[in-house]
Amino acid sequence: MLTGHGAGVWFGFRFQVLEIGAPGFMASAQALSRKTIVGIVVVGIHVLLIVGLIIATAVKYIPQLREVLDMKLVKHEEEDKPKEPPPPPPDFKPPPVQTVVDLPVISGPPPVNAIVQKPVEKPAPVVKAPPAISPARLAKGMNLGEACESYYPSASRRLSEEGSVVILFRVLVNGHVGETKIETSSGYPRLDEATAKCLTSQGRFEPEKVGNEVHESWQRLKYTWRLRS
Repeated sequence: MLTGHGAGVWFGFRFQVLEIGAPGFMASAQALSRKTIVGIVVVGIHVLLIVGLIIATAVKYIPQLREVLDMKLVKHEEEDKPKEPPPPPPDFKPPPVQTVVDLPVISGPPPVNAIVQKPVEKPAPVVKAPPAISPARLAKGMNLGEACESYYPSASRRLSEEGSVVILFRVLVNGHVGETKIETSSGYPRLDEATAKCLTSQGRFEPEKVGNEVHESWQRLKYTWRLRS
């Protein structure tokens, strides 16, 4: 414990501290009040900015929202309108039916001097008789076997093909053969073709004679193909 002069000194020091501390506290309170006011003002400015931004956005989009609502309302009203029934079809009147009556045509009797034409009779078509076919008449000195030996097909020789061919041919006025027809085949097409080639190129025959005139004629020949051993 402090006693005497010491206590007085202590109390005096305390009083001085209190006297010195009061103004500092007031200054701190004033500084705090200023900060609070500044903070409130800043917050208020931000609030005003936010409110202004919201209002500006609303003002910008309100017309578009109104247009959308108006379009939906008009569409809804158009859908609610009752559809008008289709117009009735026009009155259709069928055309009048015209009856056509075929009247008989009555002709009077022919005049007395009328010329009656008889139908012209067409002549019957002339059917040509098939040409007469006579047996083959070889020309003098003609040896048909030797002439046709070189025409024997090599394939027929290898296959030992033999046979007889009955052939029709047209003899020209000069004795040569102009046309051939196979009447009876040998059974081998190669031998039939060889016969026709041989007669056309090597055959010489006597043409038909009527008086002093020479005519073409058809003749028939049987030729046999035999392999010589």
